[in-house]
Amino acid sequence: MPSHPPRLSPPRRASSSSAAHHPQSMAYPFPRFSSAPQTPQYLKSVESPNSWQSRGFDKPRSYPTRWLLLLLAAAVVFIFLLARSFAAHPWQTDGIPFSKSDMDDFFNHFEGRQDCGIASTDIYRPPVPFHATTEKHSLYCPNRAKLLQAMSGGGRHGFDTPYFPLGCHFRWYSTSEICMILDRFDSVVFLGDNPLRHIYSAFNMLLRENIALGGLRQWEMKESEREACRCDNQLTRPECLAYSVLDSRSVRSNDAVSSHSSPYFCDRTPHVFIPIDRSPAPEDLHAAFNSILHREPDSYKPIAVVHSLSVATSLAWPTATSSMDEWVTLADVSQKNVPFLWVGPNAAGHLKPPSQILSQGNNALWHYTIEMAKEAEARQLDALGMYNFTLQAGSWDGTYYGQEVVLAQAMMIINWLSRLEST
Repeated sequence: MPSHPPRLSPPRRASSSSAAHHPQSMAYPFPRFSSAPQTPQYLKSVESPNSWQSRGFDKPRSYPTRWLLLLLAAAVVFIFLLARSFAAHPWQTDGIPFSKSDMDDFFNHFEGRQDCGIASTDIYRPPVPFHATTEKHSLYCPNRAKLLQAMSGGGRHGFDTPYFPLGCHFRWYSTSEICMILDRFDSVVFLGDNPLRHIYSAFNMLLRENIALGGLRQWEMKESEREACRCDNQLTRPECLAYSVLDSRSVRSNDAVSSHSSPYFCDRTPHVFIPIDRSPAPEDLHAAFNSILHREPDSYKPIAVVHSLSVATSLAWPTATSSMDEWVTLADVSQKNVPFLWVGPNAAGHLKPPSQILSQGNNALWHYTIEMAKEAEARQLDALGMYNFTLQAGSWDGTYYGQEVVLAQAMMIINWLSRLEST
């Protein structure tokens, strides 16, 4: 079968950051960076010197004929039927068929559902129409830009209540729908420090349908360790984090021969987490990234990159922008289609140590969120803020969050993947 030429990523450019305004309330509107399109102005038509009047003739008149009226009527009927068709079968920009029946709990069949005590309804509420005539599908975000703006700028109606995006909603996909989304990519790469590592763990929990141990390499663990690291403990205990899954290949190679098997629901698209805590990163991490970029040289599918860097560098702005340029340059050299998503830091929880309040408190985190989103936009990268999402969420140490938060964050990233072009 002939291969398709790769779709090249647009060139990205660097830009210096500007100062952000001081926040005035607990939850903050996420700024819009693009300006509204300007409507072009047209001049009225002017009769030329060679017009009919200048030559002494009356301007010819045209009268509607019967066939023209029939054609116009047929066009009106066609547009009406087309509108009814779209109303009956709503068009989804993510390419996933719209389901009219909502599941009560997406985690009902997940391993650990009872032990961990988590229901998807505790962390996600689908949109509810205000009027009976409102089509529910119209409440979901129509495109990627509005989706990212909505997920970044929403809020919670109370502490630890489900998060509501701003203006339109994201979807909670079933595992089979997630597989349909991932099939459109050659690979998915997560580049970042520990907050993104936790999100990648939740990404694996969703794909393995296992919220008890789905983020861990449980085949390497003793029985006592498996018991001690279940549920939230796989994210909160350092001895459990040592067993975190770092790539899909390790699960594919070892899980099948394990007596405690927990396979992926689907395993056609490889994914990996590359840990970074500085810029420039070590050369061996560059080599790992390049090997992913060149794994399928003739493929036309994109390689999606989720990038984040925050607490590991104490919110150093120059390090973050240097990291953006570092990995974007490697991607551009490959001449592959590599879309990037920059993920902002979490808000600080109330258990944040006092010694970190000045350097990593909410004021510093908010300014970092806004400025890095501007830097990402200047480089033609997408940006997703997590500040509002975690502002009223429970944190076990003031910096990191449990399963209810990271599972929803992983689903947000899957929503971003669903809106990317597949070629």
